[in-house]
Parts: sequence; C-alpha cells; structure tokens
Amino acid sequence: METEQRKVKKHARKSTWLIWLCWLVYMCSYLGKVNYSANITQIETFFKVTHAQAGTVSTFFFFAYGAGQIFNGVFCKKYNVKYVVFGGLLVSGACNLGVAFLRDFAPIKYLWLVNGAALSVLWPSLIRLLSEKLKREDMIRASVIMGTTVAIGTLVIYGLSALFVALNVFKFAFYTAAILVPAIALVWLFAFGKLTSRTESEEDDSLDLDATPAKIGAQSKQKTSKKALTTIVIFCFFAVATNLVAEGINTWLPSILKETYHLSDSLSILLTLLMPLVAVFGNFFANMLYQKLRDFVLLCGVLFLGAGVLLGGIIGIIGAGFVVFTLILFAFVRMLAGSSNSTITSIFPLQMKGKINSGLIAGVLNGCCYVGSTISSYGLGSVADSFGWLAVFYLLLGVCGAVVLVAFVYVLINKLLRGKKE
Repeated sequence: METEQRKVKKHARKSTWLIWLCWLVYMCSYLGKVNYSANITQIETFFKVTHAQAGTVSTFFFFAYGAGQIFNGVFCKKYNVKYVVFGGLLVSGACNLGVAFLRDFAPIKYLWLVNGAALSVLWPSLIRLLSEKLKREDMIRASVIMGTTVAIGTLVIYGLSALFVALNVFKFAFYTAAILVPAIALVWLFAFGKLTSRTESEEDDSLDLDATPAKIGAQSKQKTSKKALTTIVIFCFFAVATNLVAEGINTWLPSILKETYHLSDSLSILLTLLMPLVAVFGNFFANMLYQKLRDFVLLCGVLFLGAGVLLGGIIGIIGAGFVVFTLILFAFVRMLAGSSNSTITSIFPLQMKGKINSGLIAGVLNGCCYVGSTISSYGLGSVADSFGWLAVFYLLLGVCGAVVLVAFVYVLINKLLRGKKE
C-alpha cells in the first residue's frame, strides 16, 4: 500500500512538472513571435514604412502560423513530439537572429513566414501530449496553467521591448529571442524523457482515470457527438473573431496611444503592458464562468457581449483626453477576448479528452484564431490608414455583435430542441 502511494505521488509530481515544462515552452515561444508586434511603432520609424506595410509582416506570420496549426493539428498524432518541438524552437531562434541583423525591410516578411510555420507545431503537439499523458483529473489544472501562457509571454516581451525602446536598442528584443528560445529548446530536449516515461499502471489510466479496460476500448472508438461537432464548427467562427479583437489590440494599441494621445513610443509600449497583465486573469475567469454556465458557446457569447459593451464605451470617449479610462476599457476588452481564446484553444480541447483527438481540435481552432490575427494585422492597419482608428473600433464592435448573435441563436435552438424531446 505504501509503495502504491509513493507511485501515485511520483506520478503527480511528474504530471505537474510536465505541465510546467509545456507552459515554459509555449510561454517563451511568445518572445520569438510577439516581439515584432511589440516593436511595430519602432519598426515603422526605423524602416520608414506605413501601418499597412508593417502589418504585412504580421500577416505573413499569422498566415503561416494559422495554416500550420491546422496542418499540424491533423498530423500531430504521427509526430515525435520531442524532436518536432525542439526543431520548431531552434528555427524560430534563427529567424529572430536574422531579423535582428537586417537593415532592409523587404526580407523580414519571409523570415517571419518561416517563423510562423516553425512555431505552429507547438500548440497542437503540446495539447496532444498533455491529453495523452495526464489523467482526467489533471485536465482542468492543465487548461488553467496553459491558458496563462499567451498573457504572460506577451507581458514579458512587451516589458522587455519597452525597456529596449527606452534605451534606443529596440532590436535587442529579437536578439533576446534568438538566445532564449533555443535555450528553452535544450531544456525541453533534456527534460522530456524523464517527464514522459511511464510505468504500465500509469499508461493504463492515462486515457481515463475512471475507465475499466473494457471502457477504455470503447472510448478509443467513440464517435464525436453531433453537439461536439456543432460546437467545433461554431468555435471556428468564434476563433477568428477572438483573435481579430485580441491581436488587434495587442498589435495596434501602441500606435493608437501614440497617434491619439501623442504619447512617446516607449510609454505607449509600456502602457500596453496593462493588456496582458489583465489578460492573465482571463483564463481563470473563463473557467469560473464555465462552471456557472456549463455551455461553451453560451460562455463565448457572454464574453463577447461584455467586450462589445466596453468597445462602445471606448468609441464614446476615445480622443477626449481620458487616456487612463480608455486604457482600463481596452484592458478589460483584452481580458474578455483572452477568456474566449482560452475557452476555445485550451479548456474545450482538453475537456474533449476521450471523445476526439485533443491535439487535432487545438490545432484546427488555434489555426482559425490566427485567421483572425492575419486579418487584424494588415486589415486593421489598412482601415486605420484609410478611415482612422474610430472606424477600426466600429468594425470590432460589429464582430462582437456577430458572435453574440450566433451564440444567442445556438442557445435558442438548443432550448427548442430540448423542449421537443421533453
């Protein structure tokens, strides 16, 4: 009995360390992909390019990253996760080093295209790994921890970027990624084997903590329910909307603050730190709200309803001099968008353990998220160039309204169908 207890404790420790290793890898990947957005105002000045031209680089990245997410979601089941993740991080480090040395703007978009493709292997591979190696009781804990990676990674790189801009060495953001991302790749390479090796008893319950051998066999053949498939289809649309709002704020808020309130580059970037700082709580908020609503689509509808109300407030006061209040509203819009992102790409896929390949769901939905990111970079930049930032806010408000409408119709149809069955 004592030996069995020691095995359980050892498994719990390994599971915890595995979750945090995956967290470290994905969080640090943000140092190598968000640093461009964090320094976009400096890049525009240094290379003398427009919003739309600067946004083209992010568009190339998000296209490769989004398409790669879907591709890797489909095929990640066949990957050797240890070496695929290691390779992706090394390539990203090399791309960042290339950008740091360049003085011509034109090639940057191609390096960032490769960077996007390289980093696209991470999320579906990591979610697949966690869903296969962890017990069902660990899923919520894993989704909460992994859901903070985006906000904390963004917070770290925006903080470093603000410092580097203040010191007039903004390219250090790319040198930092070129050093740290490969270093984390080495940590992953050496820690992977120790944290993923299992005994036979651990393998037996990694599929489902509560399953008997007969139930496990049935689980692996279980077909995805119509409701789950409907939710996935709806979430593909919600994912686009989520990152259109979230990445739109991440990418363009420094420019909005600089042009609307005439703040310095370094102060604009520093104030943008408020976004990921508040967004850290988005994952916890999404989990808490899901426990109340117990419906993923309804949850996203409620989140976007709140985001739409806050965007209406921003439209009402933007440019009136209330910079602090405007920042607070932006921060809470970003938090709600982050809550939606966590729901779609982390909480939902891990909760589908035993029903469908979690890596596949995570890859497809995260890929759709980056369709929204692609639109936000070039699209919102072009709208701002042609019509100003107010038009951008109205566009984002319309996106929120569309999500709320779809969620409302979904909930209404579900209630009608339940009523007929009863």
